[in-house]
Amino acid sequence: EVRLRVVPTMKTPGGRAVLHDKETIPLAAGADGVLTGAFTADRDGFYRIELDATTGERVAASPQYTIDVLADQAPTVSFTRPGRDTTASPIEEGFVEASAEDDHGVRNLELVYSVNGGPEKRITLFGGRTRLPEVTASHTFYLEELNVQPGDSVSYFARASDNDSIEGAKRATSDLYFLRIRPFKKVFRPAMSMGGGGGGGGQPEDALSEQQRQ
Repeated sequence: EVRLRVVPTMKTPGGRAVLHDKETIPLAAGADGVLTGAFTADRDGFYRIELDATTGERVAASPQYTIDVLADQAPTVSFTRPGRDTTASPIEEGFVEASAEDDHGVRNLELVYSVNGGPEKRITLFGGRTRLPEVTASHTFYLEELNVQPGDSVSYFARASDNDSIEGAKRATSDLYFLRIRPFKKVFRPAMSMGGGGGGGGQPEDALSEQQRQ
């Protein structure tokens, strides 16, 4: 629906909008002299404004404006964090943040994940009643609760739908990412030598270097 608000440079009793040189839309004059009206843009074409002169004739009061009807596009959805494959130990946490955008508003945003290619599980990140052109939401994977082991992997992606009530909601999905489970970190430390030196004191420099390499 296109809503018109026409402000004339001279006082006029009324006017109309002409669509595609065929249809006419009446314009109602308010107390402040501003004329208003509305029409539905359902196809490409053009419109112009005609106003009533005080002499009774109707005159062109605007140039011809183009109407371009655009097809509704699916939303865009992606991960802002981490935005890449990652690794973690079986007791760590994996934080992910997804973002979705749509010109007519995001209807819902969900996270879909699977452990080792098993059944998909869904988590609703956003499902508000208010239409928002942009939504950002996050989730934390508690790997210990997923009972994963080193060598396992958690695959995940985000899915969003828009508010297209004419042709039906359009869906879009993000890229697929993997959270791979690695073994616990191993930290090696050299054993402290228990042997005591003689009166000369200290180990030779080459012996100390060899100990550090070991």
